[in-house]
Amino acid sequence: MENTFDKTASRTIDFLEARLRRIEFLLTGDYTRDVPQARSDQPEDSVTERLAGLEDALSRLSSKSKIVKEILDLHAIYPDLFLSLPLEQIPTSLSSSNLLSIVLSSAPLYPTTVSRLTSILDVPVAPAESSASLMALQPRISKVEVLQEIQSRELAELSRRSAEVLERWYRISVLGGGECWAEWEGRVARVEREARRQEAMRERSNNVL
Repeated sequence: MENTFDKTASRTIDFLEARLRRIEFLLTGDYTRDVPQARSDQPEDSVTERLAGLEDALSRLSSKSKIVKEILDLHAIYPDLFLSLPLEQIPTSLSSSNLLSIVLSSAPLYPTTVSRLTSILDVPVAPAESSASLMALQPRISKVEVLQEIQSRELAELSRRSAEVLERWYRISVLGGGECWAEWEGRVARVEREARRQEAMRERSNNVL
């Protein structure tokens, strides 16, 4: 019997540890790594140690998360709110004034909900013929969607090819033309220098004569 109780307690603590890690991961993006784990060679008081570790981990989580701290404070004041009570059973920790304030604070929601539910009844329902005609158009709509997807792929391919043609034109016409003009200007400059040199030589020859 004692062995069965230990197994049940160990499984319960495993479940609580998993729940605590999941909550901590959802709130902080991390999980408790130093919660003691059960081992077969631990003494009988390992359950107590693991419970103490769970309490410490929960305390650390409440210090890091304001939401957890507020929930723990609320549980300490109104523990019945965290119990699954039947609808006909009233929580014993709440006074009549507290229950009345809760009901009155939610009272405006009832007529609003009723009004919204009633307005749904006023929404006109499309005739059966219109619905049938729309359903009959579904195959054509599907074909148009397929055609649109094909055209989108063709447009993407044309855009790619246009970009390649534009790049080739820029590389050949603009860059190539610039290089060609630069080469021609260099040749003209060399010819001009040679012409000036020849002219200067003729002038010196004439001066000598």
